[in-house]
Amino acid sequence: MIRFIIPAVSRASTIYRLHKIDADLDQRRAQLAETQAKLASNPAVQQAQADLTAVGSELAAARRAAKTLDDENQTVSAKIKESEDRLYSGKIKNPRELKDLQTEIDSLKRKREGLDEQQLSAMDAVEAAEKKEAAAKSELAAVEAARAEEERDLLKDKSALGALIAKLGGEREAALISIPAEDRATYESLRKQKRGSAVSLLVEGTCSACGVAPSSSRIQAARQGGELVHCGNCGRILYAEQGKGYTDTDDREDEMIQRW
Repeated sequence: MIRFIIPAVSRASTIYRLHKIDADLDQRRAQLAETQAKLASNPAVQQAQADLTAVGSELAAARRAAKTLDDENQTVSAKIKESEDRLYSGKIKNPRELKDLQTEIDSLKRKREGLDEQQLSAMDAVEAAEKKEAAAKSELAAVEAARAEEERDLLKDKSALGALIAKLGGEREAALISIPAEDRATYESLRKQKRGSAVSLLVEGTCSACGVAPSSSRIQAARQGGELVHCGNCGRILYAEQGKGYTDTDDREDEMIQRW
């Protein structure tokens, strides 16, 4: 007759229950930390702001360059007018002086023509920079709107995770009540050593944490659940899930047997 053993609540099962709660808590706390980090940092908005600042600086420089050219052009135009007024005033009689004055006027006019061309280029540069600034402002507005929506979702996640962590914390306190102080100390020590993974499930006779098959005596003891059994390789507490039983041909009075 094949018989399946249904283990009673054991030291290993209470430790495994605590392990599952802690694993869930670790995951939720990591998710909360990630959510808080996302709330504290907004790289997309920061980049859009930096882009707008850079474009603003470019526009300001283009406007300064255009203003400098305009001022210089006005100065040259004023000199041309002043020289032409002298030329046509009739006050200068010396032909050589008149010729020199005309040469100066011609030179100033050529300079003004060059300034006019530079001003046109400068105005084009200003217009291009203004368009870039408008695009950067539009991009920043879009990014900020998306960020606002993201923050609403993140705040909801933060609230939900906080509530879940509080609930799991209560479950952990309840689970600790049924665990002897010695077992608790062993478990907590292993959690520190194994980065939170103090318990390993036996899967088809193999430690699921390290992949090594414990000895048959360790497997048998882990299935009975009366003592804390450690994996001979990685040192974690071994746990055989309840309800999955194993075949046995020996009669044992201290175990509950379900006939099938």
